Amino acid sequence: MTGEAITEQLRGEVLSGDSSELRARAKEALERGDENTASRLYTMAIDLVARDMPRNAGGVASAANLFSCNGSSGGELAKLLSNRSLVYLKQGDIPAALEDAKTCTLADPSFEKGYLRLVAALEAAGAPLEKQLEACERGLEQCPGGEMLTSRKWRLKKSIASKAEGHDTPAVESRIHEIMRIANDESHPRRAEAAADLGSCFAVGSHGIDKDVERAERFLRVGAEGGEITAMRNLGVLLLQTERPGEAAERLREATLAGDEQAADLLRQLADEAASREKDSLAKLRAMAEDGDQRAVEMLAEWEQRQKDV
Repeated sequence: MTGEAITEQLRGEVLSGDSSELRARAKEALERGDENTASRLYTMAIDLVARDMPRNAGGVASAANLFSCNGSSGGELAKLLSNRSLVYLKQGDIPAALEDAKTCTLADPSFEKGYLRLVAALEAAGAPLEKQLEACERGLEQCPGGEMLTSRKWRLKKSIASKAEGHDTPAVESRIHEIMRIANDESHPRRAEAAADLGSCFAVGSHGIDKDVERAERFLRVGAEGGEITAMRNLGVLLLQTERPGEAAERLREATLAGDEQAADLLRQLADEAASREKDSLAKLRAMAEDGDQRAVEMLAEWEQRQKDV
């Protein structure tokens, strides 16, 4: 559908002067497969939100002005740019998708979806895997708890390693040795990051590294102590797998406090399982007490007293 046809389609309708309502209309258009109308509506909403934003002589806004405009719009600008980037990608307009995704990350550096759009646009543009990974890691610097970015990062790393294994195995081995060297160097500024990556590889056996639980735990501890959130979470998972739930919960709690949603989900799951086990045990204890088991009666009384003291 041409721009003129879209304008004709929208003519006669009372369009809202509210950007969030225009965004909702654009989403509806996209869901019914009308990408042209969606992009036009997103553009109208962006123009509305950014109408007073300062620009240079070439019509380009600075990163500071984009950030300020996004803040004053309650985050609306970043959402609109992210969504229009997706539409452009669906339309095959990769340069426009890239531009909107990059602008989105400038408008809101903490918006995970903006970096995901950027990686997707880079992939569509045929950018090297290393460049896609760089965008992912840049996003994780700003969104350390980004679950989707973390997942994308590891998929990219696996693809890069697989590609290297198929064509240049010595290069992969050299890279692993370099990461190991950094992880073992107490004075290196990137030691925690390298240890987190290495420990995660040892934990599952990936990127040409054989699974080794002991070495995984050692390097993950280094990463966790250095503040790497991924290491905190993966160490918690490893401790659960090796039947150390107490310390596992502590590590997962640290990752949760640092903003990691996956760790928070695991903690909730652990709490639910613990509550379910306690409920089952309590039911058995009451049944034994009712059957006259004196020890069960005493234990039940102790439990009830603890509940009163809480």
